[in-house]
This record gives sequence, structure tokens and C-alpha cells, in this order.
Amino acid sequence: MRIERPAIFAAMGDAFAGTFGNVDCRFTIDGVALSDPVRGILRQKRELELADEFGRQDVEAVTHVLSVPATGLEELESERDTVNIDGTFYGIRNLSDDGRAMLKLWLKGDI
Repeated sequence: MRIERPAIFAAMGDAFAGTFGNVDCRFTIDGVALSDPVRGILRQKRELELADEFGRQDVEAVTHVLSVPATGLEELESERDTVNIDGTFYGIRNLSDDGRAMLKLWLKGDI
């Protein structure tokens, strides 16, 4: 269930992604490819889990987070839909919608 978005945020997502975006995305939602590209902001987040006192090896991972305007992507679902960035398809592992201008998507696959 999606959060109702206040009208003030309706155009903010497109403006924000247009200014700071670094990738063009093409989404496939419930098996249907959207015809228009969506500008997005792709970021890498480095995660590190430190070894404990028993000497286990540290684990490092990189998570890829894509922020996109929420308007027009209301039907997007994690674990079902995909995004094409530069000709490569990535699954959407998880998504966060806080009711503001942007959706935050955690991607799966090699980037």
C-alpha cells in the first residue's frame, strides 16, 4: 500500500532527478515495459561488517541504490519489476516510499 503524496511533492521528483540524475532508466512493471525513460540518481553505498572477537573475517559489500521520481511509478513493486540502465536489466530488491518526491530502490545484480 502506497502513501498518499502531498501535492507540493508532485513536480519535485522530476526537477530533482533532472538536476542531479546520472542515469536514464527504463522500467518494466508487471511485465509491461514503460515507453518513456525516467531520469534517476544511482549511488553506491559501501557496507562493512567488522569481525568479532573470535577472529572471523570482515565482510564488505556494495549496495546500489537508485532514486527516481515517484510520480508515474505508483505500481512499481520489489521482487517483481525490473529496471534497464545502459542496456542491462536489474531486479528491484526493495523499495522505499516515504510519501515525498522520490522512491528509493535497492537493486540486485552486477552493476
